[in-house]
Amino acid sequence: MAASTVEQVALQRLDSAASRNTTTSKNTPAAVTPGTDLSPQPTVEGLIAGGGENEREVSSLPPTDRGRAAWTILTAVTVIELIVWGLPYSIGILHKYWVHDMFPGSESTVTLASMLHNGMLLVGVGLCGPLFAVLSPKLVLPIQLFGLVCGTLAFVLTAFVTSPWQLVVTLGILYPLSSLLFFPCITILYDWFVERRGLASGIMFGGAAVGGTIFPLMTAKLLSSIKYKPTLYTIAAMFGACNGVAMVFLRRRVPIAPVAPGRRALPPIDYGFLKRRGFWEMIAFISISSLGSFIPSVWLPTFAEAVGPTNPGGTGLVAIMYASSSFGNPMVGMLADRFPVGYVIAGMCTTSALATWLLWGLGTNSALLVLFSMVWGMFALPLAATWSRMISFIASDNCFVRGSINFASGRSRSRELG
Repeated sequence: MAASTVEQVALQRLDSAASRNTTTSKNTPAAVTPGTDLSPQPTVEGLIAGGGENEREVSSLPPTDRGRAAWTILTAVTVIELIVWGLPYSIGILHKYWVHDMFPGSESTVTLASMLHNGMLLVGVGLCGPLFAVLSPKLVLPIQLFGLVCGTLAFVLTAFVTSPWQLVVTLGILYPLSSLLFFPCITILYDWFVERRGLASGIMFGGAAVGGTIFPLMTAKLLSSIKYKPTLYTIAAMFGACNGVAMVFLRRRVPIAPVAPGRRALPPIDYGFLKRRGFWEMIAFISISSLGSFIPSVWLPTFAEAVGPTNPGGTGLVAIMYASSSFGNPMVGMLADRFPVGYVIAGMCTTSALATWLLWGLGTNSALLVLFSMVWGMFALPLAATWSRMISFIASDNCFVRGSINFASGRSRSRELG
């Protein structure tokens, strides 16, 4: 939708420029007026990406929503999502190890470090929207590499901590800089997917749900088998290697064109969305619903213990919940592509409310609690899969808005399995 509109506008501008040039050439075939601009006419890519001299046609651009290139991009951004947002789910396992084995008696500081990284990661994503809206596209890759190095280094340094406050520095401050690696992935994904953007967003956000399911189990297994330092080395190597390989496949659909001297690399930021009531309604809805979506993941283990022994236990129920959301995200995204996003959200909220009332409220046995975990994971947690359609409807893909939504929502990643 948005990309197609931009290309149509670019073609119209090219036609107008061609008409003016034809008229000028007929009137003054051999004369050149002093001060006349003899630079090549801007190409479609130049009009889209900020100006340039590369002569290409819009038809030469790779297709959106289909083809190997588009699905390769989707795979790459899903891997980055899985690693950057999935690994923090394992902090609950590490928190237990720090408190009981490394720093007994320092639970408050360790807990601060364990929770600070998530909050700062959300703040980082919120700030990335305005940052990348004003930076030249040529600076995106170096900034992503900086985020990759910071995230990898955070886990390496965590292996050498000798005091609880050092965890605050390594995981609470250094790791959140990995948000610089993640945020441009959303813009790139939106460039490649237009009509099926909801499905693509759902698949990407489902990556973190997969990470939230497997990483706590993996971390617990590593701690019991190869001990603490090798576990952190393994996590750091996985973070650096997987994200590094994924970055190799990231590329823009519209290449970055050279910018003529004296011209802006990017158009001015349009703040018109701030005057729209729909934007503030969206922020309020996402903030409130995100606060409520994690209540079951916090209290379900306690509830399961209170009503009696269940199989699986509380942690297993939460794992089922996140595993279900890995399937729910693509499903919700696909529905948002085919139906009005308001109807999709209303259906999600109604289904989640009924599940809470009937399944959790009457859940005195394992079967009902497992069913509730599956329904909640399928319909409540995948709220992020609807964001892309909200953004397109309200602000036409403004990345400033994407950062605001991520910050307001708590990124739907505010709890760890532990």
